[in-house]
Amino acid sequence: MGASPAERAPGATQAGQSKLSPMRSLVTAVIAAIEAVAAAALGLTVVVLPALLLWAITFELAAEPSAVFAGAAAVWSLAHFAPLTLVLSPELALGFGLPAEPLTVLLSLAPLGLTLLTALLAVRAGWRLGARGGTGAAGLLGGALGFGAAAGIVAALVGPLLAWPAPLAGLIAGLVYGVPAAISYLVRAARDEHPWWRSSVRSAQRGLERLGTPGVAALPLRAAEALRLAAGAFAGLIGLGGVTLAIALIAGFGEITALTQHLQLDPLGSILLFLVQLALLPIALVWGIAWLTGAGFAVGAGTSVSPFETLLGPLPALPLFGAIPQGWGALGALAPALVVLTGIGVAALLGQRSELRRASWPVALGVAAVAAVLTGLGVTALSALAVGSIGPDRLAETGPAPWLVGGLAAAELGAGLLLGTAAARIDAARVREMLPEGLPGVLGGDGGPRGERAAGAAADAQETVPLTGLPALTVHELHEVRAPGTEAADPVAAEYAFAVEYAAEQAAELAAAHIAQDDEAEAASTEAASTEDANTGEYAVPPARAGLDPEPAEAPAPIGELYDQETAPIDPLDSDARGAEAAQAADGDEPAERDPAAERAALAAYAWDESATGEVEPPERDRRPGWRLRGPGR
Repeated sequence: MGASPAERAPGATQAGQSKLSPMRSLVTAVIAAIEAVAAAALGLTVVVLPALLLWAITFELAAEPSAVFAGAAAVWSLAHFAPLTLVLSPELALGFGLPAEPLTVLLSLAPLGLTLLTALLAVRAGWRLGARGGTGAAGLLGGALGFGAAAGIVAALVGPLLAWPAPLAGLIAGLVYGVPAAISYLVRAARDEHPWWRSSVRSAQRGLERLGTPGVAALPLRAAEALRLAAGAFAGLIGLGGVTLAIALIAGFGEITALTQHLQLDPLGSILLFLVQLALLPIALVWGIAWLTGAGFAVGAGTSVSPFETLLGPLPALPLFGAIPQGWGALGALAPALVVLTGIGVAALLGQRSELRRASWPVALGVAAVAAVLTGLGVTALSALAVGSIGPDRLAETGPAPWLVGGLAAAELGAGLLLGTAAARIDAARVREMLPEGLPGVLGGDGGPRGERAAGAAADAQETVPLTGLPALTVHELHEVRAPGTEAADPVAAEYAFAVEYAAEQAAELAAAHIAQDDEAEAASTEAASTEDANTGEYAVPPARAGLDPEPAEAPAPIGELYDQETAPIDPLDSDARGAEAAQAADGDEPAERDPAAERAALAAYAWDESATGEVEPPERDRRPGWRLRGPGR
């Protein structure tokens, strides 16, 4: 009997997937090729439209349309590193200071502005292909082939203006599109951790394990940190070069304006000149980076432009050359120092959340060194794109020395990355703990936890208010001082009021301890109290607190309230007890006998003892070093 449909389903599904996989790859490749052709058409349109405007307005359609399109296509091919061959008339050769005869000139310096447009479109395509996983790799190949085919067709239309054969021009243009797309695709795959990416990483780890390489398990993390640090350093160097270029354009604005006026262009010519210089602006950025590293660049054979000196000969009348700075002499060392500081800043910024803070010192510094090497290689490749010929004879050598610029960038950024990585790993808290306690400064003892505790203790000592010399206050006056929204006329009185209430609360909690006090000592305290103060409900203030000198022979009298049960007015603090007695009298009941021990305990709740020095001391159980009375709200 044959297999059931349920048994045939898994095999059929796998077979269907295997058949669909090549089909999906083919469809992805075709779509990517169409997108690449569209990108080539967009870049070509950006060049052809200004040429058509120039042909229609300035030359009034006098030239052949094929010649106009060929010239625009030649500029687009030059942007993709296909050199052009131009034949100059004797008059133009004489203008360059050469013999009056036809002159053949090789033009190879690519307008990187158009190249950047192609690269950005390729990065966008590669990022979208990265979302398709392994199938997107077919799209990379299809995109490169599509763009190369379009560039080959354009090169065939250019004809004799192109120095290379059309297939070679198409191949180079395909790489210009394919390399940025592939880099973007790999970054997306690594970020999303595609299965094929994980399997490739594991295969590489197993191969390194067979070779006995240590630390293979941490290789992906270390590689990611190195790439992240290298990308940050590269971006920081690009940003520094952009700032340098902007400053140079502002400083040379007068020279740029004079060169522009010397050309005497009409409005359309001025617009086209602006577009040409805009396409050349990335070259100026790369030259600015070379200038910052100290290597400099050349604008013709035998010339040099660096932070230390500037040696130039006759230059083409391009206004952008008016921004070339003069040498700074000995101060030129500031330019490489800025590159070092950029590396320090990038490492310190990216190192705050980096895994390298928990790694060993050799690993952390090794990752920083690898990142510096990768950045140097990137700067070398970028510098190589800004080298070429811009004219005959001595102008055939223009641009920086790529390996020199890359080497200096790697060394300077490497020094900064190493210093920044070391700074990010230093724990400032541990440094403050290790420094002496009295050392001032941000990292000194005054800035650490011990210094903060000492400063707090000093503040407490300053806030402590002595209670000697305070005026006597009645109970009602104390409550008026403490009432919300009432401003005390005397801040010392507020301190005294708070001290009285605090001591009363502490004494109430320890009433049991005061009941056991000696009766003779309590009687002596009662005789020392003022009868007038007791009748008016005021607290008796000892002479030391009232500002008078006490007699040394007498013992300090305790603060308390003494009442004559027959003549004293009703104390508001004892209103509940007296109200209960009045109710008992109205009912005809005899009031209960008063307990002297309970009365002493109640009195003790609103009194405390004063030492011979005149300073207030808490009860025995609450006496501890550093005990202070503080004012309200503290």
